[in-house]
Amino acid sequence: MLKYIASTIKDLKLLSRDRAGLAMLFVMPLALIIIMTLLQDSTFKVLEERKLPLLVLNMDKDTFGINIVEGLVTSKFFKVVDQVGDNEEALKTLKERVSKGEFQIGVVVNKNATELLRNNIKYNIVKQLPDEDSLVFGDLAIKLEPAAKIEIYFDPITKNSFKQSITSALNEFSSGVEAKVLFGVYSSLLKQLLGMEMKNKGGFDKLVEVQTLYASNDNNIVIPNSVQHNVPAWTIFAMFFIVIPLAGNIIKERESGISKRLSVIAGSNMPIILGKVTTYFFVGIIQAISMLAVGVWILPLLGLPQLIIGDNYLALIILTAAVSLAASGYGVLIGSIATSQEQSSIFGSISVVILAAIGGIWVPVFMMTDLMQKVSMLSPLNWALVGYYDVLLRNVGISEILSYVLLLMGFFLICISCAWYFNRIRKSS
Repeated sequence: MLKYIASTIKDLKLLSRDRAGLAMLFVMPLALIIIMTLLQDSTFKVLEERKLPLLVLNMDKDTFGINIVEGLVTSKFFKVVDQVGDNEEALKTLKERVSKGEFQIGVVVNKNATELLRNNIKYNIVKQLPDEDSLVFGDLAIKLEPAAKIEIYFDPITKNSFKQSITSALNEFSSGVEAKVLFGVYSSLLKQLLGMEMKNKGGFDKLVEVQTLYASNDNNIVIPNSVQHNVPAWTIFAMFFIVIPLAGNIIKERESGISKRLSVIAGSNMPIILGKVTTYFFVGIIQAISMLAVGVWILPLLGLPQLIIGDNYLALIILTAAVSLAASGYGVLIGSIATSQEQSSIFGSISVVILAAIGGIWVPVFMMTDLMQKVSMLSPLNWALVGYYDVLLRNVGISEILSYVLLLMGFFLICISCAWYFNRIRKSS
């Protein structure tokens, strides 16, 4: 116990005198969170995408064409620019502007599209009526006309997935317009046959709503954004970056003879190791609190989304404690293995950067290839990040993150055991 207390007090004094180390532990991570979140915010704003310029040529000038254009204008995805004209020359101009890359998309509603649509609807209605009523619309409905056409021209460099998205959007708009035209035809038919005039007050659009949500066990849906990724990611990175000052202090003690004086006290070296872990464990906790506070109160002042903590505070505390222990254990291991200051700082920093890169800190795991997603599961920083995702985004409890906590605690125990073994070998030699 004496060794443990002496080691803890000594490490607290050493850390308090290391101003450069304290700045690296607290100032640098806070700056990283703010800078990286500002840089990546536009990438994460999936729901606030910039509207795509779209060139439209409405050669129909009737119900179908007008409603298609209105649908594109009111859509949140497109910035519609009208192409003037309704002849072949206007169509040629549209093709040229799209092919040159001035617009990625050109939409053309062909001439007489509304009339063709009405005639085809009448034709299909007549096919359902008795023979004596087959001329209810006159001779115009005795044959099937060509389908009304919408032509979409794409810039040659446009990706196929993007083409499919645009086509789906236009199909949705055209279906709504077809329903309106169909309503108009049936209204005129009922008026003609029964003298019944229908009121065009019914809303046939959006009778079925497809709603896009993020899966959650709680009614408070949290949408992932730049803050929800960067704050926990760089918090984890900062907590693991204590490997540099922690390992450096171990090397300094060894070179100055402090570690030898502590080893004179009877008993195992484990209390000395645990004393270091205790000191830097609380450093990691303070780091996490300060960085989460930045996400909650500071980032919104910069026009960024606010970090939503949720209400499972106990799960957040337990996970943060496990991360801090894992980071402290890794720092002790590096300090125990390294033989010089340069070796510990270089290996420690590079190893943390590599673990962060493959763990999803720099680039989110969902953006990686299948191979790298599997490799990322080997990084303790990934275990911590996925755990934070579960708590902050899915608002889960302790049982759901228990596997990640156990993995981090296992990593901590392995690091401490290896550090104790290397210190024992060095003491006996």
